[in-house]
Amino acid sequence: MGAIFWFDVGYEDIPGESKRRPVIIVDEPEDNLLILVSTTSQSPDDPPSYYDQFKIPIPNWRKSGLSKPSWGLGFRLIEITRRDFEKIIEDKDYIGVMYPYDFNYLIRQIELMHED
Repeated sequence: MGAIFWFDVGYEDIPGESKRRPVIIVDEPEDNLLILVSTTSQSPDDPPSYYDQFKIPIPNWRKSGLSKPSWGLGFRLIEITRRDFEKIIEDKDYIGVMYPYDFNYLIRQIELMHED
């Protein structure tokens, strides 16, 4: 877990449209699904917008293989079967693995966001 890949992430408000962005594998449940969280390089606004409360910082982004400062988008989890994921992903899509401290922090923040 914590592996980062390039992946086409669909826009929730524009059906059929997507953007290629890094995603992080955050869990691999027994039912063979991967759960991914999308990332953004857009830092929180000042003053913060509504969605900024869901941006989780990745302090060691360079050690994780990311090319610029990044935040995990904790409000949006994507589920996909391992089989479908492996059909889509190629070797060149692999970015790296999250620094362990950052990954544990990301997971804890996602759990807090989805507690209700």
